[in-house]
Amino acid sequence: MRIVSALVNVPWLAERLASPGLSPLPLRLLQCHRDQESQTEYQQKHIPGALFFNLQECSDKSSPYRNMLPPIRQFESYVGDLGVDNNTHVVVYDGTDSFLLASPRVWWMFRAFGHPLVSVLNGGLDKWCEMGHPSTDKTQQVQKAKFSASFNPSLVRNFRFMEENLTQKSAQVVDSRPVSDFYGAGDPASKPGVGRIPGSVNLPFERLIDRETKTMKSTEKLQELFSGAGVDLSRPLVSTCRTGMKACGIALAGHLSGKEDIPVYDGSWSEWSKVAPPENIVCGTQEARQKG
Repeated sequence: MRIVSALVNVPWLAERLASPGLSPLPLRLLQCHRDQESQTEYQQKHIPGALFFNLQECSDKSSPYRNMLPPIRQFESYVGDLGVDNNTHVVVYDGTDSFLLASPRVWWMFRAFGHPLVSVLNGGLDKWCEMGHPSTDKTQQVQKAKFSASFNPSLVRNFRFMEENLTQKSAQVVDSRPVSDFYGAGDPASKPGVGRIPGSVNLPFERLIDRETKTMKSTEKLQELFSGAGVDLSRPLVSTCRTGMKACGIALAGHLSGKEDIPVYDGSWSEWSKVAPPENIVCGTQEARQKG
């Protein structure tokens, strides 16, 4: 099995798009967005040759929660229609409507479905254009391919695991939501975005990004952030957020820091806040109330 970098930079991509022979594998470039409404942006501006990846469309539509992993056959069909087969090096990137937000989710999805040949373009479309490379409004027609997925359960966590982890403490829980949501006070019934899982620690997604360069921070800085949040990268951990998006940024940051096996709690706070009993929802500075 070939190994590709989890994060690639703009010069790397520009060189390979200009000289395809430099890449030992066929490349497929995907511009990632959260929903169908963003397709207009894609149609107006994208990297030449890139196709549109709609996370809302490639999700479990039977679930009451947003962004949940789709059934395996749905994923196979969706990415196959984008010309991706099991020998394709997929490079994912964000459009200008998000900031290394959608692409880490797609990166994680490919890996969860057994395809490690996937990389995130550091800085996305903004960085590509900032460095003087062309964009286009022309869409490319591609031949459909056959993609065979193999689900990797080690990269996905569900509610049952997270609930059992409260007592077993087999994994650290890292929440990437904003501080105001994580530590926010109030009644979860009236403020469903507020609160946290007992025992979890907070590492806001936004801290992973260097706003000046519009790229992911260096490995050294990322390791410092994990350490500063009280996270031991030598031990198991699971990432979570509000809808399973920013949690994938934590998984990517951990991967770059040498922790390549970070699973994501797919339902994240959207599920936990609705399903967990009140004693397992901590708000403000209150201590978790554990059942006796």
